[in-house]
Amino acid sequence: MFHEDAANDYDNRRKIVANLELHMIATIKTQLRQMRREGKAVGLINAIAYGNYQMKNLKDWMNAGTMKKLLERRAFSQETDKLVQFTMTESGGAIRPLQNPWEIGELMKRVRAKQPRVIVEIGTAKGGTLFLFCQHAADDATIISLDLPFGRNGGGYPKWKEKLYAKFAKPGQTLHLMRANSHLDETRTRIEALLKGRKIDVLMIDADHSYEGVKRDYDLYSPLLADDGFIAMHDVILNRFDPEIEVHRFWDELKATEKTEELVHDYGQGNLGIGIVRR
Repeated sequence: MFHEDAANDYDNRRKIVANLELHMIATIKTQLRQMRREGKAVGLINAIAYGNYQMKNLKDWMNAGTMKKLLERRAFSQETDKLVQFTMTESGGAIRPLQNPWEIGELMKRVRAKQPRVIVEIGTAKGGTLFLFCQHAADDATIISLDLPFGRNGGGYPKWKEKLYAKFAKPGQTLHLMRANSHLDETRTRIEALLKGRKIDVLMIDADHSYEGVKRDYDLYSPLLADDGFIAMHDVILNRFDPEIEVHRFWDELKATEKTEELVHDYGQGNLGIGIVRR
């Protein structure tokens, strides 16, 4: 019993330290962003951000070869929990989604139950969620990924990742990788051209995370949703680590008027959370 209590105490302390580290990192990022908005040390801050971006992409590039081989051989289980684990840990996290494993797993169970034939994802980043969408959609589904190069809050995968992401689709699926600003009317026009009159079964909004940005994405693309479709939104609970993530503000407005469901592993986790809106 003593050893078990000691182990639990150690785990709790590790979680506290990890949360403190996240909070410190988020605080530093927020301060740097604020300085950049005020025109202070813009060149230096941009250089730091670009260096961090390139270091992450270099790590992914070093692991991409192994991931490509696994994708080509379809060397992964089709069980939802195992697919989520695959994205989180395989090849050094080369396609690790910025998601809570339980939350994204619950979302994918709902996707599989629906068997959507049209999915639009706004905000792709490292590609893990896009991979999961492909595996849980109908075998003949059309999946559209929309991501902004150097986008805010984790977006903007480099051009070389397109070849990796193209391997996500099942043999009968059609995957479109679009690099553009989701907030522009011309981008919506391009999406409509790809849809060819079809409606969206599942719309994922996981882009710049500002209140104005998420509202703009919702207002632009929700009219393209099928009557029996649903919208998933990421980061719907108040983020205590990064005040610049404001999705919760718009989510609270939606909850007052729409039929919604929340997928939150633990409301004490302080960030993340997936919200679902149904017609």
